[in-house]
Amino acid sequence: MRRQGELIDDLYRRLGAPAPAPGPSATVPAEITDALRAGKLPIVMKLWHERNGGSLGDAKKQVEEYARSLGL
Repeated sequence: MRRQGELIDDLYRRLGAPAPAPGPSATVPAEITDALRAGKLPIVMKLWHERNGGSLGDAKKQVEEYARSLGL
């Protein structure tokens, strides 16, 4: 699925058209969003890390950024 997104982004770049911004629900599973809204940060970080890989430090930064985008 991630590869498809990369191909679509490349297509938009080649066409010179701005890519539509996906809503949070399009990119982040509801399970993560619900846990974040419930204040279950350790669970959110674990799920995020499992889904996206990278370090736990990166997961923490990304989760915090996502929380800010939700106004939390």
